[in-house]
Amino acid sequence: MTESQLLAPFDEEVVRAVADANNVEYERLRETVADHQRTMRENPGVEDLVYEWRKQYDDPVLFRSAETFIVGLPPTVWEDYGSYLGLDDYVLAALSAVHQEQTIRTEDVDLTALAEGYVPLVVGREPTQRD
Repeated sequence: MTESQLLAPFDEEVVRAVADANNVEYERLRETVADHQRTMRENPGVEDLVYEWRKQYDDPVLFRSAETFIVGLPPTVWEDYGSYLGLDDYVLAALSAVHQEQTIRTEDVDLTALAEGYVPLVVGREPTQRD
């Protein structure tokens, strides 16, 4: 999986703006976004993750397309990814902010469906898993 395929769900301007706003080097944030997407695809896989999240968090899917899922999850999921990826707190905050900003910019997402205290997470779907 190439980095550009992993970054496909995200507008480059979103990543760049969030990097600037959070004082994180653009390339570092870009690589972190790609690493996070790769982790979800490899362990255990996008469809399996979303299935488990649906069971565990009362169907948190906010948006689904052939290319992307957007789900609302508790902050503990982000903390787990931060630990797994070995991210500093400020980089994890920027990573989460990329997902939040991309969600806001996705027209078909009903933000009122996001459970209180939950945070959006954008998951790129693998080409073989698309509708």
